[in-house]
Amino acid sequence: MSAKLREHTRLTVPQSKVSVPIYVGNDIYAEVKNIIALDTFTKVGVLMDKNVAYHWGESLHKVFGKKAVYVIIPAGEEHKDMATAEKIFSSLIEHGFDRKSLLINVGGGMVCDIGGFVASTYMRGIAFVNIPTTLLSQTDAAIGGKTGIDFGGLKNMVGTFTHPLAVICDTLMLTTLPEREFRSGFAEVIKHALIADKKLFQALYQSSFGDMDEEKLAEILSRSCDIKCTIVSKDAEEQGLRKVLNFGHTIGHAIEMLSQDTNNPLLHGEAISIGMIAEARLSLLAGLITKEDFSNVEKIIAKAGLPSQIGKSYRKGIYEKILGDKKNEGKKIKWVLLNGIGKAVIDEEHPDKLINKAIDYIIA
Repeated sequence: MSAKLREHTRLTVPQSKVSVPIYVGNDIYAEVKNIIALDTFTKVGVLMDKNVAYHWGESLHKVFGKKAVYVIIPAGEEHKDMATAEKIFSSLIEHGFDRKSLLINVGGGMVCDIGGFVASTYMRGIAFVNIPTTLLSQTDAAIGGKTGIDFGGLKNMVGTFTHPLAVICDTLMLTTLPEREFRSGFAEVIKHALIADKKLFQALYQSSFGDMDEEKLAEILSRSCDIKCTIVSKDAEEQGLRKVLNFGHTIGHAIEMLSQDTNNPLLHGEAISIGMIAEARLSLLAGLITKEDFSNVEKIIAKAGLPSQIGKSYRKGIYEKILGDKKNEGKKIKWVLLNGIGKAVIDEEHPDKLINKAIDYIIA
């Protein structure tokens, strides 16, 4: 194994005897051959979207060779649906994949989500590896065992809890990201700081998001991964503590799905950044955080170059979407709110009056 490859952390879930090594480094994606014994699988598939294929297709062919099956799907959240999943299933069947086959997901959150979902349900489950290519997926989507697709106009409504064999976070792959995509990824890093690590929040607050050197980026990425692994290891299937990871996502997911029907769909991180503002506002209205805390949330999101408001056309749809959020119980909306910087509380219930005030705050 290459000297530059070092296991950064390990996601261990005692309840289900899961242990997932997570590697963070630069130019390490090819090391998957040394981490996973590929020749022990009957078939190896490499799933990527068109954007990843354009930037990394040739390099991946050199790593996995002619024997691997390359499955390319359209890029974009709007394609994280049953139709795309069916195309992947069909490709696996066409190439004779069986229960001893392996699927390697190379891409952002959309690819890791749908690839994990397909792998976890194909023939009742085959092994998979995640190689996330965006900052967003390296800090969130690829880690934690959540897989899924969007359905019925709602985010991640169909999915499973299934962990990959390994996760390889290569910062080299971030160099081909458009600036907008790169900044979008910081939304989940900021979220991790807000819910669990005041020191990380302070470090981010003092950082220059647009001009971060490789060492600083790797340090922040590693800390963000540690936070998620610590939380997931204690509650793999989101029965309690893991719910804190949904901060900003109740309203954020609603905004994200509504934007898919516009000419300018938002990236996941952009929608979540607006969701965090709204849910931080609800935290303030509920008396859980101070005005200073709320102001600092707004400031760090602005500093990261992320949006904080949405147009008036979204107003009605946001509330309708959150009523269908999968975290709700019956007709009760369950919120994850801040209880100070670096702390979160789960299963909060608040009257419509406060919820609507929080939503109104993000309407431009």
